[in-house]
Amino acid sequence: MKAIYKELLKIGAGVCVTLSMSAAFAQDDVVARAGDVSVTSGEAAGLFQSLSPENRARLSADSATRDQLVRSLLARKAALAQAESKGWEKQPQVQAAIERARQDIVLQSFLSSMSVPPADFPTDADVQAVYERNRAAFMQPRALHLAQIYIAAPQDASEKVVEAARKRAADLTKQAQAKPASFEALAKKNSEDRASAERGGDVGFVPEPMVQPQVLAAAASLKAGDVVGPVRTATGFHVIRLLEVRDAALSPLAQVAPQIRTSLREQRSRQIAQAYLDQLLASGTVSIDEKALSSMLTKTQ
Repeated sequence: MKAIYKELLKIGAGVCVTLSMSAAFAQDDVVARAGDVSVTSGEAAGLFQSLSPENRARLSADSATRDQLVRSLLARKAALAQAESKGWEKQPQVQAAIERARQDIVLQSFLSSMSVPPADFPTDADVQAVYERNRAAFMQPRALHLAQIYIAAPQDASEKVVEAARKRAADLTKQAQAKPASFEALAKKNSEDRASAERGGDVGFVPEPMVQPQVLAAAASLKAGDVVGPVRTATGFHVIRLLEVRDAALSPLAQVAPQIRTSLREQRSRQIAQAYLDQLLASGTVSIDEKALSSMLTKTQ
């Protein structure tokens, strides 16, 4: 969960980012509500789409974290509504921040239009060269194809609730181990992770680094088709079935070529933009009052 929140913070995720991204999604049905504040499916999709594929895969197997992210979005929207009702955006420091953001958006948009690389860049040879130099970076980690039956039992739940969840998960484990072919039906009927339950518990391939440590340890000795459980995590109990193992392998060039091409074009775009900025300053005499700058810096300390 911490890794997901760190990623959201890194990309500036919050109400503004999520709402802007949600415009790409047509759905507007409500998926969460708190009082007068609601989150639509489009907003939730925007939030999840802002995450890396690895963290989206992790969310597929972790309904508690998924729900917590949506709760966080609800809280942010509620706080934003209160701030706007008080006219908070009219405060001088907020207006200054808005103006800085406006200038940044205008500048970045302008520079982007001025720094488009040639249409034929990069060449296939350029892409091939990057691929060969960075083969280690294009290794896909070992991945586990898992299915689960999830019974919620947060760490702050009462002992009675936790014990009841454990017993239920243990009973489901026995049923699934006695008749592995029944796992899909058991998951559809009993799993409290709605997304995977609809798929018979299937959470898809999850890269080993993204698998929760407790689940990874429990699955270490399993063969394809085996069932283990109940596995305790911070959010509840899991009955785990290993469906398949995909060994670590080098991603084929055809698969990563679009990623390499995009990266090279972005790098070239930054170079063109910097050259443009340098050229603007080179066309005139630059004068900097170091004394005034030093004095101003001292006053801000």
